[in-house]
Amino acid sequence: MTVDIIVEAAIRILERDGWPALTTTRVARRAGVSVGSLYQYFPNRESIVVELVRRRTRALLEAVLAADLSGCKDPSEAATRLMAAFVAEKKTALASSLAVRDALPAVQGRAVVVEEARRFLPALQDKLRRAGLGPADPQEVALALVAIEGVAWELLGEDGGALSDPATVARLAGILLAALGAIRP
Repeated sequence: MTVDIIVEAAIRILERDGWPALTTTRVARRAGVSVGSLYQYFPNRESIVVELVRRRTRALLEAVLAADLSGCKDPSEAATRLMAAFVAEKKTALASSLAVRDALPAVQGRAVVVEEARRFLPALQDKLRRAGLGPADPQEVALALVAIEGVAWELLGEDGGALSDPATVARLAGILLAALGAIRP
């Protein structure tokens, strides 16, 4: 419970004041815990953001895994449904995503995303294979995930407006299909 309170406090600081203003002292104060208690769980501000990135990555991958692909007629429809679930989840915590974006280079955020995605690879491979989405090679699945997450970060722009554009889902579905070899660019 303390970890959740600390992470939530960090999110609020990031959303309001940005990465430069995030300090362990401010997070502890906002969370209502002592700095010593915070340090029992997190050695520095970067580790708090790493936990936030892990949690968001898990939520995104769980949403993709939960996407209903029953009745899909072809890989394109399956990819579209998967990316619609991804975008819908991305939008649920848009403010947090935008707030953490500036901290990603400092915490090697892309590596954190890949590391967390590896835990989901068997389930993702199975879902993609059943949907007829290309090979189940773990490297290709990882490549697809990194490509999609990278494009999603670029599409966030200043306000995340592109996530509300219906063409975004189609664009991400095309990237997924191409990355998995289901279509040839």
